[in-house]
Amino acid sequence: MAPSAGGLPDEIRLALGETGAIGATVRQLATRVERGTRPVEEVLDALADRGEVLRIGRGLWVLRDYERLAGRDDFVDPAAYVERFERENGVALGHSSGPITFRSNEALPVHRWWPYVQGYSAEFVGGVLAAAGIGPGTTVLDPFAGSGTTLVEARRAGARALGTELLAPAVLAARVKTRLELDPVRLASEADRRVRAASRRDTGPLPFLRETRRQFSSSALRDLTRLRDALPAEGTAVADALRLAFGRILIPASRLHRSPCLGYDPRARADGPEPVERFRDAVATMVDDLRTVRRDPRPLGPPAVIRAQDARSAGWPERSVDLAVTSPPYVNGMDYVMNYKVDLAWLGYARSYADLRALRGAEVACDNLPRSETRAYLATDDPPDPWLAEILPRIRENVRRKGSYRRDDMHAVVHRYFADLAPVLREVRRALRPGGRFVVVVGDSLLAGAYVPGDLLLARLGAAAGFSIVSVEVARSRRSGQRRSFELRESVVTLERPRSSG
Repeated sequence: MAPSAGGLPDEIRLALGETGAIGATVRQLATRVERGTRPVEEVLDALADRGEVLRIGRGLWVLRDYERLAGRDDFVDPAAYVERFERENGVALGHSSGPITFRSNEALPVHRWWPYVQGYSAEFVGGVLAAAGIGPGTTVLDPFAGSGTTLVEARRAGARALGTELLAPAVLAARVKTRLELDPVRLASEADRRVRAASRRDTGPLPFLRETRRQFSSSALRDLTRLRDALPAEGTAVADALRLAFGRILIPASRLHRSPCLGYDPRARADGPEPVERFRDAVATMVDDLRTVRRDPRPLGPPAVIRAQDARSAGWPERSVDLAVTSPPYVNGMDYVMNYKVDLAWLGYARSYADLRALRGAEVACDNLPRSETRAYLATDDPPDPWLAEILPRIRENVRRKGSYRRDDMHAVVHRYFADLAPVLREVRRALRPGGRFVVVVGDSLLAGAYVPGDLLLARLGAAAGFSIVSVEVARSRRSGQRRSFELRESVVTLERPRSSG
């Protein structure tokens, strides 16, 4: 950028005008105006004092004109899409009550066995199952099963539970949590035996992750490698439960936290419980919960079937499912591979960074998707829904205007995300019996200064796949990570396979 006659303040105003609603960080602005970060910070502070600029989420700065996106000629806001959805699809946005986030599961027996911070609450699932009349003789499917909240509640309601999931630690958690007949006495005895065996072992090799020594203290690494190497091979109910208990302690025994994304915890204490003590506590929780479940007089449904498989090609038998309930990844949402890479590495599900890249490429698209996976989605003229033909060019243009964004193919990531969901919807519809419903918890997003109504788009994709849209109900409000002042929503989308469908 050529120097402005008005000096650095004008150069920064011009740069922020070019970045528009997306804004720019101090470092990005310094690069654009070819100055150091300190003078840029000083000018921004002065402009902020005069009310010309303001700071928004993630350290971004914008011109005051972009403080509010709603009402701008270059921004299509949520209300416009809600009105359009009602006009084009004949469904008005409603409201859902009751707790929905996974957080309440952390104190519930069985559900607390693995800290899967995404997903919805057991109470929400229980309400959906009850409303659908789910009980013995019925079948429930979760195509994005996660750690098994839907499947556990379906079994406890007496139903047959089916699920698919690609993230291997989540598959392990779902399988263990649905094995509610596991003998708690045998589990406790085997855990004691493995702890004694670990105390006699030498320190074992570290996982391939380059930052392992930074993530854990030397004493924690010694104990964790010994304990890991003393565990039985995966495959039996007890062995899987012990491996899950080990996975459960990895983050608490480290310098990391998930809240919800993986990162270093500045409050991590070096004098916390040792890994072996944490492992014993995790097993003791399982034992107590299994005893609690045994006191439940309701008969359990048949053993759950959980496949480590892509939901886009699961091939469930046609017309075999009474109800499907799920929450897919959100557009531009969490990178599950990054967030669970410690679990993947320590439990042996990934043995190299190439393994992590391959898994990321196989999952529903997120913004850490390898670029090789977005090349086929760079065009914007043939997306899976007509609304996307308007949204994708808007994202691409905003990124071009900014000049420096975390990836210049963000529109292609969004394109592939919805292209990934379309076959899942077709698979679920085929598996449902006529009259069967698909209940989906999903949210909207703000990406590169463009609004993406993820819940409404999913409902429209469902209609294109042959579903009837029963309802879209807002369950809670959220805040955009890009702009903390911008309100997003999380919705419950209910679709139905028509009773007269072929």
